[in-house]
Amino acid sequence: MHATELPKPFHGDGWVYEEKYDGGRMVAEKAGSRVMLTSRNGLDHTRRFPELVKAVAELDASACVLDGEVATFDRQLISRFEWLRKRPKQEISTPPMFMVFDLLEPAGDDIPRDHLRSDGRG
Repeated sequence: MHATELPKPFHGDGWVYEEKYDGGRMVAEKAGSRVMLTSRNGLDHTRRFPELVKAVAELDASACVLDGEVATFDRQLISRFEWLRKRPKQEISTPPMFMVFDLLEPAGDDIPRDHLRSDGRG
């Protein structure tokens, strides 16, 4: 099934939906005061998003692994993937935001990663 863009969200009995953010998938790993942000393909983005690193570092947990999406939003709060690379000077946007989907390792407790495959087969 492929996603379909609609002009506005719908509401109906028995329907549940989530907004699809147009951003970059990211994993944040916190160990003490150290935080690392990596993309799904393993690229290090820690220096690219210092405000997100700071926010994760301030979490009340000594260690954790978070899985989510990094996005930035325009004036109408529509996520703009291309603005993660370079925002047009005339446009107003939010700072990069990290929407967390899953807590993969709460408080440093390991959850086996062999079933957490990015190819959807696990």
